[in-house]
Amino acid sequence: MPTPVKLPNLGVDASEARIVAWRRHAGDHVTAGEPLVEIETEKANVDVEAPVSGRLSEIIAAEGAEVPVGTVIAMIEDV
Repeated sequence: MPTPVKLPNLGVDASEARIVAWRRHAGDHVTAGEPLVEIETEKANVDVEAPVSGRLSEIIAAEGAEVPVGTVIAMIEDV
């Protein structure tokens, strides 16, 4: 069953963040804890880590997109 990757809540004030750069591409194998995507909030740039190991099956939020906290930005499938 695929695992959703959600945009985390990084601060009390942050309600959204911008997708700066994906570190991995759809189809790539990822390991839990590995940097998956760089996001930018009003105060900092942060790497979001893969929550589980598997194959990055889908990137939902494109680079440059402004995304609300809690939004599913990618999917990881078990392999």
